[in-house]
Amino acid sequence: MRRLVTLAAIAAKTLGYIGALAVVAMMLHISLDVFLRNAFRISLDTVPEIVARYYMTALAFLPLAWLEIRRDMISVELLDFTLSARARRVSDALVMVLAAVIYGLLAWTNWDKALSETRVGTLVEIATYKMPVWHSFYFSALGFTLATLVSALLAIGRFFPAVGARFEEAGHER
Repeated sequence: MRRLVTLAAIAAKTLGYIGALAVVAMMLHISLDVFLRNAFRISLDTVPEIVARYYMTALAFLPLAWLEIRRDMISVELLDFTLSARARRVSDALVMVLAAVIYGLLAWTNWDKALSETRVGTLVEIATYKMPVWHSFYFSALGFTLATLVSALLAIGRFFPAVGARFEEAGHER
């Protein structure tokens, strides 16, 4: 179990870094397009599609598991202060189980969509160029799948501190 937690934490951190890299790549790509358009009147036709289909989907979905580990997702704790430590632990575990179920459903539907788009070979037509975009459908499927695993392990970790301790360590790493 400890190896699974370690592997999930490493995978989540790696996907988080890939999501961060997508932000930098998007910024550089858009800046290059703006510079070329203003300085030389050259426009890169594929920039809007690459930004929307690749950079933004990688940015939105790949870091989900890392955000869960770090407990950086948005949460509303209206009654937590009134709960005992045990009740709070049970409440957190139930929320994580619910998150795992929702992430699991989203992962399942997104894997189905990604495989469907792969079979079809989805393309976007830009002027005279046909750009394949079926690859980008795997970002959401991968992100939701890892978030499902991490949420389930976090729920288990609330009841078994030995499992949860490794995630706590991973969540405090920068």
